[in-house]
Amino acid sequence: MTIARRLRATSTIPIMMVTGMGSDIDRIVGLELGADDYVVKPFNPRELVARINAVLRRTSARPLDLGPAASLGHDCRQFAGWFLDLTARLLTDPAGQVVSLTNAEFLLLEAFVTAPHRVLSREQLLERTRSADAEVFDRTIDVLGAASRTAAPGAVGPWLSAGAAGGNRI
Repeated sequence: MTIARRLRATSTIPIMMVTGMGSDIDRIVGLELGADDYVVKPFNPRELVARINAVLRRTSARPLDLGPAASLGHDCRQFAGWFLDLTARLLTDPAGQVVSLTNAEFLLLEAFVTAPHRVLSREQLLERTRSADAEVFDRTIDVLGAASRTAAPGAVGPWLSAGAAGGNRI
């Protein structure tokens, strides 16, 4: 219950309590402390899944507060409604949905968000995204940029643009 109170004080993340304490007072206190739902053990697994889906439907309409990630010491960046947690390596779209990225796509996006409004040359992007033992070709960044636009349309697409001197920026 203490965790629910602390989470609710700093975040709007959905909270579901699953507990063996099923008295009326326990349920009321759990809900008053900020739980979105309260399930008592033993429970039907299908009911639990249905309740989780219901909580997610209700809470997905409100903007996801990603404050706890930042409060945990995570290096977090926000751009145009998108949220990138560099520590947890998570990209979240403006609707609060996590977007799956390959390692290379993540590194490309990381290169841009850590150098906002700066034009980065192909060489600078290769330097920031390649591993020490990787064989890299001249057009690798072009392929990564195209793949990133497909994986996370809107995260990279409209903000990734060619610079005047042949570089790229976000």
